[in-house]
Amino acid sequence: MTSLPAVNQSKEASASARAEATRVVLIVAGGIAAYKAPDLVRKLIAVGCEVQVVTTPAASAFCTELSLATVSGRPVRQSLLDAAEEGRVGHIEIADWAELVLVAPATADIMARAAAGVANDLATTILLATRAPVLWAPAMNSNMWSHPATQANLELLRARGAAFVGPDRGELACGWIGEGRMIDPPTIAAAARALVDRQPHPDLRSRASQDARTSWAGRKLVVTAGPTRAYLDPVRFISNASTGAMGFAIARAAAERGAEVVLVAGPVALETPPGVQRVDVETGAQMLEACEDTLQDANVDLVAMVAAVADLIPAEPSPGKLGKDRVLESFLAMRWRAEVDILATLTSRHQPRTRFLGFAAQTVDASARANDDERVSAELRRLGQAKLERKGCDALFVNRVGVPGVGFGSPTNAGLMLFAEGGEPVDAGGPRPKLALAEWMLDQLAARWWPGEGGS
Repeated sequence: MTSLPAVNQSKEASASARAEATRVVLIVAGGIAAYKAPDLVRKLIAVGCEVQVVTTPAASAFCTELSLATVSGRPVRQSLLDAAEEGRVGHIEIADWAELVLVAPATADIMARAAAGVANDLATTILLATRAPVLWAPAMNSNMWSHPATQANLELLRARGAAFVGPDRGELACGWIGEGRMIDPPTIAAAARALVDRQPHPDLRSRASQDARTSWAGRKLVVTAGPTRAYLDPVRFISNASTGAMGFAIARAAAERGAEVVLVAGPVALETPPGVQRVDVETGAQMLEACEDTLQDANVDLVAMVAAVADLIPAEPSPGKLGKDRVLESFLAMRWRAEVDILATLTSRHQPRTRFLGFAAQTVDASARANDDERVSAELRRLGQAKLERKGCDALFVNRVGVPGVGFGSPTNAGLMLFAEGGEPVDAGGPRPKLALAEWMLDQLAARWWPGEGGS
């Protein structure tokens, strides 16, 4: 007689736990790592989540709906046009129900479709319709992960607020060894819990952790970005390949961390990051004037000189448009002078009150093979150290250009951070999205210059 109330109490406790659980929609895409999905569901439940599984059609080849329904305790959804559910507009109902949408495994395909705003199945429709945070756990071949298209999609999704956990390095199903393996389910579940609870997590690659968002609060930054132009006549100019993406990424990351940011931008077609004050310029002289105006008006903690300033400008550009038949003749006869050295000028006038971060995009002798990491690193260090001393800046980030995956026009970048006070250069590691690299740079600077105030 006493067992029945105990059973009833157990059912009531179970119902109460479900009511308090975090509602997670787990999207399982069609990769080999989908076989880990049942274990991931268990781990999510163990950290206090109620899980609704949604699969893509391809996922069924790697994991059965029966196994997922059994461990989640809910029917698995796959069809966008499910007659039994669409009377209630089921795909929107799921999107609204979720407190977190987790995509694991996240294949290159579903990342690409989500980045493009495609909604051609239930999974991508939910991703487009939800207002909940989205956490991606990528899993794919190393070449697919490092491909510029995938990295561009990654950066776009992160710029829209998505977070990433993984991928890990290791042996992949295809036989390759490298980055692309889906990170283990316990880590994914812990990162999901941390994201919902707005807590920092070492494996959670969100745009910035809660601590990082406040580490630069109250500081003021000036960031320069993009190219400058050297006009030959009113319509023709010489410039360079800078797109401004790295500088805009630093401005965005700093603003997200609570800094007041003035972005002095050369002629680029990029949207102004939220919360950033933008000043548009064309020439090096205009860029120097804009920086000086800001530095004179307020105490500035850091100037990040990311812009690629033209090295030479015509001493006397033509006041009128040069005729087509005279362009080459005029070009050869034109006298040139060095453009103003903005970084060296500013450091000489405003240190030590303001710290300066310089950038150096360098080529390395073609005889140094792309995979000759030691030789490339040594050469970048030599070139960067020379520029660090010549410019008089407090730190300098030097990266290699002219190879795939880094530098101008690439969504990813890599390089070394050098500091004027000495010590070993800090390697940023393999190519990573520029926004992620910007966050890494801010962490390095805060840890070196303002320890105990949010640097990591």
